[in-house]
Amino acid sequence: MGFILGSLFVFAFVNSCLALRPLVLIHGVTSAYTEFGTLESYVRADYPDIQIFSLNGGFNNEVSTLSLYEQIPVFSALLFNITSHYGDVTLLGYSQGGVLSRGVVQMSDNKNIHTFISLSAPALGEYGVPDLGPPLNMVNISREWVYKICYRDLGQSISVCNYWNDPTQRALYLKRNFYLPLLNNEVPHSSSERYKENFMSLEKLVLIGGPDDGVIIPWQSAHYAYYDADLNVVPFSDQQTYVEDSFGMRSLYEQGKVAILEMAGVDHGAWIESKAVYEQLIKPYLE
Repeated sequence: MGFILGSLFVFAFVNSCLALRPLVLIHGVTSAYTEFGTLESYVRADYPDIQIFSLNGGFNNEVSTLSLYEQIPVFSALLFNITSHYGDVTLLGYSQGGVLSRGVVQMSDNKNIHTFISLSAPALGEYGVPDLGPPLNMVNISREWVYKICYRDLGQSISVCNYWNDPTQRALYLKRNFYLPLLNNEVPHSSSERYKENFMSLEKLVLIGGPDDGVIIPWQSAHYAYYDADLNVVPFSDQQTYVEDSFGMRSLYEQGKVAILEMAGVDHGAWIESKAVYEQLIKPYLE
């Protein structure tokens, strides 16, 4: 009897390991696929047999500032190679990698993205000029002037400009930003229904951010909230994109598929280093 019970325990354990979805990681701007070492170590300590793929699309360090439209097809192809072999995955995008991963979700038609964890990402845009280091040394530029760079054809070849959302220049944002308004379905385009359908195919959307981030501005953008024209932060549920369910956020939320998580005391670089962030905000969504 003991042998049988032991065998059943081992069988159940092996099956649980096999059922654990692979974890796919996409890095942020001016960084590289190697930045997830600490986070990977936390995950492997709890799940020794999990498959973890930190995608190397060749857009590392300064090359990560190229247009997201150049990056998305490459990362989508890498992800398809994984899902065609393993099936459903958890996709975690950090910082710029979060808004890039959202593009992968909506544009790639890959229905094997089970859970999307958006970790301190400028999900509804960025309106701050933090010190990102080279090649994006922009700290001496007032944020009120950045739109003059970003809302041009040349500016849209820079990744940060693809999600630069100047709330005081709404008309120009809609007309001259060729990435984020399309993901949000804020402007008409031929792929709008497909983008919404793909977003709604997620089984779980996990949005993580916090007030001490210092890079994502406003930090609530990580939660799909954003500034109005007077720089007041409008909650996600009052955003026009939510009210109109333009890209499927409201549908997911009403189905109980959205987790909005906040942690104070975490600066931007610490989200992928903090054990508390992993234990409390990431780990619960890996199974």
